Amino acid sequence: MKIGVFLAIAAAIAIIYGVAFILVPGFVLTIYGMTADAALNLMARYFGLTLLGLGLITWLVRETADAKALRGLLTGLAVQGAIGLIVSIWGTINGTMNGMGWSAVLIYAILLAGYLYYLFADHTVLGRA
Repeated sequence: MKIGVFLAIAAAIAIIYGVAFILVPGFVLTIYGMTADAALNLMARYFGLTLLGLGLITWLVRETADAKALRGLLTGLAVQGAIGLIVSIWGTINGTMNGMGWSAVLIYAILLAGYLYYLFADHTVLGRA
């Protein structure tokens, strides 16, 4: 898969979740087994705006030919993905999230694998050669 396609998929996931957390945080939180109160809804909206921002940045940079920009984007997304994976595993194992928490683990794991693949793959991938 070309890096631009992968980044478009990653961007779409982030944007969709970001918009959902901004517009209907209580609904999304209850899917994951969390009781939504005013404070948690606010935090979910902050999470949503961060996802939306990351998704838009990823979407806008997905077709650049600048290897340095792509490497910076992939490095930042890989760090975010690794920490998101750890937090999602922890939140699911300790019962903060219900079984749906494993879907977050899966999403972070797949995206992290992709970010790492493109970071460490043949360097012509980042140079678009």
